[in-house]
Amino acid sequence: MTRRAFSSELAPPPAGTYSIAVQAQGLVFLAGQTPRDRNNVRHGDKPFAFQARMALDNLDASARAAGLSLKDAVKVNVFLKNPGDAKEFDLIYSEYVGDPPPARTLTRSNLVGFDIEVDAVLLALAR
Repeated sequence: MTRRAFSSELAPPPAGTYSIAVQAQGLVFLAGQTPRDRNNVRHGDKPFAFQARMALDNLDASARAAGLSLKDAVKVNVFLKNPGDAKEFDLIYSEYVGDPPPARTLTRSNLVGFDIEVDAVLLALAR
C-alpha cells in the first residue's frame, strides 16, 4: 500500500508529528483542525461561529492540498465543547459539504482553550 502525505501553506502547520492529510487506498484522511491560524495562535476567545468557520476553513485547506475539498467528504467527526452549539455548527457546516452530506459523528469533548475540532475522511476516487 502506498501512502502520500500533503501539506499546505493555507492550513496551520502541524503542531506535532503528523501530516495534515494522507492519501491511502483511494481515501484521504484529514487530521483534526481547530480554530488555529498559520502563526499557531488559537482563537478560542472568539464567538463559536468564528471558531467553527476557522476550523472548517483549515480542514478545507487540508483537503485542497490533496486536490479535493470538503464536498468530497464521506465521513466527518466533530468534537464540540458545548453540545448546545450543534445547531449553529450544522448551519455553518452545510455550506462546506456536498450533497448527499457525509456520514457524521458529533461528540462532546473536554477541549481546553477552544470550542471545536473537526476531522474528515475524503473519497479521492471521486475525481
